[in-house]
Amino acid sequence: MKTLVWLRNDLRTTDNPALSHATIQGDCDVVYLLCPAQWQLHDTAPHRIAFILRSLEDLAENLAALGFPFHIEVGSSFKEAPAKILRLAKSIGADRVYANTEIPVDEQRRDSAAELLLESNGVKWQAFDAVCAFSPGTVTKPDNSSYTVYTPFKKRWFSQASHHGVTPLARPKAQGPQLTPSAVPQRVGDVDISLGAELWSAGESAGLKQLSAFLKRQVQHYDAKRDFPALTGTSGLSPHLATGTLSANTCLSAAFKNNQNRWHSGHEGVDVWISELVWREFYHNILAAFPRISKGRAFRIETDQLPWNENQEWLERWQAGETGFPFVDAGMRQLNTTGWMHNRLRMVTSQFLAKHLFLDWREGERYFMSKLVDGDLAANNGGWQWSASTGTDAAPYFRIFNPIRQAERFDPNGDFVRSMVPELSGVEKKRVLEPWRGPAIEGYPEAMIDLSVGRDATLAAWSVLKKR
Repeated sequence: MKTLVWLRNDLRTTDNPALSHATIQGDCDVVYLLCPAQWQLHDTAPHRIAFILRSLEDLAENLAALGFPFHIEVGSSFKEAPAKILRLAKSIGADRVYANTEIPVDEQRRDSAAELLLESNGVKWQAFDAVCAFSPGTVTKPDNSSYTVYTPFKKRWFSQASHHGVTPLARPKAQGPQLTPSAVPQRVGDVDISLGAELWSAGESAGLKQLSAFLKRQVQHYDAKRDFPALTGTSGLSPHLATGTLSANTCLSAAFKNNQNRWHSGHEGVDVWISELVWREFYHNILAAFPRISKGRAFRIETDQLPWNENQEWLERWQAGETGFPFVDAGMRQLNTTGWMHNRLRMVTSQFLAKHLFLDWREGERYFMSKLVDGDLAANNGGWQWSASTGTDAAPYFRIFNPIRQAERFDPNGDFVRSMVPELSGVEKKRVLEPWRGPAIEGYPEAMIDLSVGRDATLAAWSVLKKR
């Protein structure tokens, strides 16, 4: 018997349930389908596509070392994926196809179609859970309903983790002699594999190395440094988690061991990082329980009635980092140039769009996905709906981040602003965060709105909604 393992956002050999179970059954081949048309439909960022390609190169080497034949096929969209998988399964004599489940609606529909086609042609289909430490829908309230607030979810998650543990699956043993690594396309559409290579080391090998370095040198200071974008205070692991070159299990298990074998009440830096990883678990559980958020709907359905402004010029200025508010502009320019944005800036820039400009949060969500190397539907949607006050466990509608106060707190000397906004590189400390306090600065735009006016208009719109 032979198994075909279909990999998607799980480009790793360690803690890969589909691959591990396949090797138990006998010989297996592995396949990955490139779907550029689907990437376009999902607004997949060029940096993310290049990261995937480089991760495939690392995966090809790791699979070859273990003796697993690796097929890399180029398709178009999810619609043709089931037929391609069936043809490959038949051509290699596989009687089963194993895959790890994905949560978004389009991916669920693709897998349902694949199961139907395969089973009707005598090929068994089996899917495994690999996105979260505990399968979505298993961390629930006593009545089995879904948590919609993070804190009680976290408490329940900690309880289950303490009872069951979190143990990553080992890398499979070699099934045969070493093979020649499969060739990976060096370009997909307009995206070259080298895009962002100097910024983002891709692949499972790089992810494991970075995880080890973070736990050794940075995690102890994570609580103190993570909110300051001028510092190296974050893990940098989000692209690996989004692409599946690292699993949540691997990160959580390593954090637990680094935290005196505790899920909480250990070292404060590790505690905070574990909580961030559990936020990821929460958002994936929300995506699974409420599939409408995969379809551009607000979690709080009533907020779809908000009369969002329609102003293309404002949207484009925000996208370009030309708002005239340095902290906002620095975040957007970091996104545009690197394919990543510091989490503090994600909150500031998203609130500026949804609260001060009162533009539809979905425009921002879409733009982030089109740029982010770590673009993940659950996390990106969760973050945007939190900022816009339309989601589960959202910020209260009247909580509106002031980008000036945020800059004063998290970039007090303007170091990050100067690094991202060259027009302000030579501006003194007292003006770099508020450049309008003095003569106009050549090349840098004036503030596009009055913050208090934007805030008042947003609160007025929300007040009308609250009365309905």
